[in-house]
Amino acid sequence: MKRSIIGALCLALLCALASPAFALESKLSGFYKARGIVNNISASNNFIGTLKDNSPDQSMVDQRLRMKLSTKVNEYLSFVYYAEVDMQWGGKQYGGGTRNNGGGIGADVVNLETKNLYIDVKVPNSTSAFRLGQQGVADHYDYSFFAADMSGIKYSTTLGDTGLTAGWFKLGEGNFNNSDDYTLWMLQAKLVKTDNFKLGADYYYYQNQGNTGYATYFGTADIGAISGTGSTTPNWSSTRKEMDLHYLGGHTEYRMDNLVLSGWLNFNAGTVNDLTINGTLQDVDVQGYAARVKAATKIGHLKLNVSGTFFSGDDDLSDGDADFIVNPLATESFAFATDGFMIFTPDVNWNSIGQYGFAMVDAAWAGYGLISGNVTASLKPTAKSYINGGIGYFASLEDTVQDDRTDRNGTTLGTEVFLRAGFKFAENLDLSVNGAYAWLGDFYDNNGGGTNANVAASDIDDPYEVYVMATLSF
Repeated sequence: MKRSIIGALCLALLCALASPAFALESKLSGFYKARGIVNNISASNNFIGTLKDNSPDQSMVDQRLRMKLSTKVNEYLSFVYYAEVDMQWGGKQYGGGTRNNGGGIGADVVNLETKNLYIDVKVPNSTSAFRLGQQGVADHYDYSFFAADMSGIKYSTTLGDTGLTAGWFKLGEGNFNNSDDYTLWMLQAKLVKTDNFKLGADYYYYQNQGNTGYATYFGTADIGAISGTGSTTPNWSSTRKEMDLHYLGGHTEYRMDNLVLSGWLNFNAGTVNDLTINGTLQDVDVQGYAARVKAATKIGHLKLNVSGTFFSGDDDLSDGDADFIVNPLATESFAFATDGFMIFTPDVNWNSIGQYGFAMVDAAWAGYGLISGNVTASLKPTAKSYINGGIGYFASLEDTVQDDRTDRNGTTLGTEVFLRAGFKFAENLDLSVNGAYAWLGDFYDNNGGGTNANVAASDIDDPYEVYVMATLSF
């Protein structure tokens, strides 16, 4: 199978290179985005951020530039280079090697990041195509499992009414002489696609060999029990030997006159070996699941969305079963970011901070489970203005556990509200005001628990974040 795919790719490349040459066609696109931020969430130069007691307000300005150069070589061959520069105003200068720097006086920092670098190859006289290199890859489950840039090869084709995409991606290389890599295999199928109905299915396989692994940020003191570290260090690669995880799911959408119903269901199974739980080294069988349903409608200029989400939980890992979704790619997931929330789920507009997602990090990925319901709305008073807002409730399924994880005082994570209002100038310049506030529930009450950085001697403060943002698209 692997040889046939490689052979097809080689044939496609030969045909592309042998076709008549003509002048290269290049296109530059992207955006520049700057935000002035005020919040009480400790996150000066990292991703997830932390909740704390008596956390002082902080203010900062960050910015992001993304530029995508797309070049067509001929009708069969093209390539893309996608670059990114992030920085915080007043940040470090005269250096290199660390992202988000270069905003200090004098600047002069090596801070150009390569986001994507790949070639596209179309197979002549067919519906088949290959993408080879570092590329963006995402799941079909509201980015719950991954939405990341990764290096590998992706093949796509159409067989009748079915669209198929298969991929192999090397997430990390261990010792070049040993079989100790961590790898992702992907198979996505669009089974049905009509004007009012869509149906798809996906299979993902994550394999970690040896005792190296993707050092993901769970951020929890409790995850030491799951990760095998036996400590508060959020690191899946410390003592664990191997991991084999399978994700199988389906997703659908049905459109009526003025109503769109959609949803998905995903099962996770597999094994995580050599974990320290209650002081005992053991293997754990994974058998978790998650689901989401959503309804959307439009009333005049108002778009309304109602959704509910469920992630299974486990009250006892010492029985050898992890009855929840295990996600070793947690820092590369942007679960439900397009909903619009900013605190309990990741903020779609984050630059150098704002990928918080506390409901995922503290509950879903830590094995407590998650149930949430939210209502969001989008209003366009004029062609150039918009107002988006929403309210969401988030809770865990478990609060008392029979293993190394921390018992909680309750299951309610909290309630979050957000509001975004903006206006577009000259079509390409968007100026907006964005804000969110979360009322924390008894899950975060004074119990010495919380995430690794969220351990508090008293109740954790209700978090908020507000920012003014300018976005120029080109």
